[in-house]
Amino acid sequence: MFKLKHSYALVIFLLSNYALADDDIERISVHGIKYQTEGTYNNVALGSDVTIINQDMIVQAGSVDINKILTQFVPGLFANGRAGRHTDTDYSLQGSRPKDILWLIDGNRLNNRLYGSTYTDTINPMMIERIEVIKGGQGAIYGSDAIAGVINIITKQYQGHDQGEISLSADSLPSYDAGGFVNAEVGDFQYTISASTSQSEGYQLWADEEYSPTAALDKERGYQMNNFSGKLRWQPNENNSISIFTQLNKGKLERPLAYNAILSENDREQQLSYLDWQYQASEQLLLQTKVHYQKWDSHYSEITKDKQGNTEVAYWNAYWGFTDMGATISANYLTDTGSQLLTGVEFQQYDGADEVMEFVAEKDDNYAAFLQYQPKFDALPDTAISLGVRFNRISDSDKHWVGSLGITHVLNQQWELRGSIANGYRQPTAEESQSQVGTLGNPDLESETSKNINLGITFQGETHVTFDAFWRNIDNLIEATDLGNAVWQYNNVAGNVTSYGADFHLVTSLTNTLEFEFSAGYANAERQDTGQQISRVPEFTGFSMLNYQTSDELNFWLSGKYVGKSLDYGLTAGDYVIASLGAQYWFTSDLNQQVSFTIDNLFDSEVTQSIFKHGHRAEYPVATMGAPRTLQIQYRYLF
Repeated sequence: MFKLKHSYALVIFLLSNYALADDDIERISVHGIKYQTEGTYNNVALGSDVTIINQDMIVQAGSVDINKILTQFVPGLFANGRAGRHTDTDYSLQGSRPKDILWLIDGNRLNNRLYGSTYTDTINPMMIERIEVIKGGQGAIYGSDAIAGVINIITKQYQGHDQGEISLSADSLPSYDAGGFVNAEVGDFQYTISASTSQSEGYQLWADEEYSPTAALDKERGYQMNNFSGKLRWQPNENNSISIFTQLNKGKLERPLAYNAILSENDREQQLSYLDWQYQASEQLLLQTKVHYQKWDSHYSEITKDKQGNTEVAYWNAYWGFTDMGATISANYLTDTGSQLLTGVEFQQYDGADEVMEFVAEKDDNYAAFLQYQPKFDALPDTAISLGVRFNRISDSDKHWVGSLGITHVLNQQWELRGSIANGYRQPTAEESQSQVGTLGNPDLESETSKNINLGITFQGETHVTFDAFWRNIDNLIEATDLGNAVWQYNNVAGNVTSYGADFHLVTSLTNTLEFEFSAGYANAERQDTGQQISRVPEFTGFSMLNYQTSDELNFWLSGKYVGKSLDYGLTAGDYVIASLGAQYWFTSDLNQQVSFTIDNLFDSEVTQSIFKHGHRAEYPVATMGAPRTLQIQYRYLF
C-alpha cells in the first residue's frame, strides 16, 4: 500500500510539473452552474453548494455505474457499492450515513421507509440527463431524510430536436451492459423511451478461508438487471404542461454467503411512476401538482448445506418489499418587486413487510405544509436571502417543525459566498423499529433530529475552486449496539453526535490540452459515548484526475481515489488508493460514434472496501474485498 500511494502521487506530480510549463490556460468549468429546476421548486437551494453533473460529465466518466460518477464529481461524497454494482451501497455526504441523504427522481422521493436510503440501480442509466447534488440540511422543503443533503436525478426529456443513443459495454469480470434511448416530438406530445440490460458473473467478495467448503463452488456474486422507462410530456396550450413518467425494473441478484449457502438470491421487481401537472395561472403565479407511486417486490430464496451434507431450504420466495405513494400541491408566486414565495402541502403513505427479517410495516401516513420566502432588496442587489419553514405530522405523538436560512452573496464575477443554517429530522425505518432477525429492531426508538451549518466560497475563473465547511449536530442518532454474544440491536445513541469538516474541489487547465481535477473531504463524526467515528463513514476521502485532450476526437485520463478508514461491526475497512486509466475516441468525423477503454484498479490492489454481516446467518462479520483490476470497453452511437 505504501508503494502504491507513492507511485500514484509521483505520476501526478511529474505530469503536473510538465504541464505547468505551458501558460496557455483556458478553462470553462461546469461545476456550480445553476440550472433552473422545472416547476415551482425554482432556486430553492439558495445558500447551499450545488454540484451539477451534466451529460458531458457523465460521458467523460466512461462508466455505467452511478456510484463511480458521483465519486468523481462530488467532493465530500463517498459512494461505495458494498459488493459491487446492484447491491447495498454505503453513501456519506459530508460525514453522513446513507439514510441522511434524500434521493429524488425529477423531484419525487425515492427513499423508502423499509430500510431507508435507496438502491441507485433502480435508475436506468440511459435515462439520466443530469444529477444535482445539494449539500446541507434541506428538510424545510423536502422533509424527512434530507439531513445532509439531496441528490436529484433528472431524467432525459425532449431538447428541441429528435435524438437517440445506443450504448454497449463489456468488462473482464465478465460483465455486459446494453442500453439505448430515443426521444421525439409528435404534435403536442414529446416522448422519451429508454431501455437497458446489465449482467455480470461478478467477482469473489471474501478470502478463500472465509468460505464454507459447502459454499465454495460459487464464490462470485453475479446479477442480471433489466430496465424499461418512458416519459411523455403533453402541452395542450401555453399555460398547461403534463408529464407522465414510468419505469419498470426486473432483476435476479445473487447474494452469496460466506457461510454455508449453496443458493442465495433475490428476484426483484420495481415500478416507479409519477404525474406532474404545471399550470401557469398568470405571469407571476405557477401552480404544480405532483403524484408519485413506487411499488417494490422482492422474493428471497436460500438453500444451505452443512458439513455433513444435509440440505435445508431456509427460504423460498420469501417476500420483502414496500409500497410508497404521495402527492404534493405547490405554488410559486413572483412579486412585482422580484421576491419569490413558494408554498405547498404534501401527503405520503408507506407500507411494507419483510418475511426474512420477520417484520411488517403497517400503513403509515405523513402530512406536511411548507413555506419558503426569498425577498429581494434593492439595497442589496448582490445578496440573495431565503427563509423556509415546514411542519410535519408523522403521527399524533410525533410532529416536527423544520426551519432554514440561506444566504448567497456575489462579491464580483468570480467570487461567491454562501451559507445556510437549518434543522432536520429522520424517522426510524421499519427495520430499525421492528426487525426480529439479524440486528434487532427497537420499537421505542425516537426520531433523529439535527442542526446544520454550511459555509462556502466559490471562485470561478481560469481555475475553478470550491470550498465548503460544515457542522452538524444530531440528537437521538440511531446506531447498532453490541449487546454481547454476537447480538446487536438498534438504539438511540446517548448524547449528541457532532459532525464537522470540510470539502475542497479544484478544476484547472494546466495547458490548453491538459486538465487537472482534485477534490478532498474531511469529516469528523465521533460518537460522544464511545469516542469512535460512526459506522461506515470514512474520515478522509479524495479524488484526483488528469485529463489529456489531444484533439476533439481523442482524450486520455488517469485518476486516483482515496478512501480513509471506516469502522463497521468493530472491524476496519477502507484506507486504500485505487487508480484508474482510460481513453475515449470519436472515430467518425461528425462525432456520433465513440469507443472508450477503462482500466479500474490499475495496480490490482487487494482492498477491504466494506464489512459484511448477513442478517440471519452471520456468526461474525467478514471483511469484503473490492473488485480486482477490471478492463472495460464501451461503444456509443448517437443519432
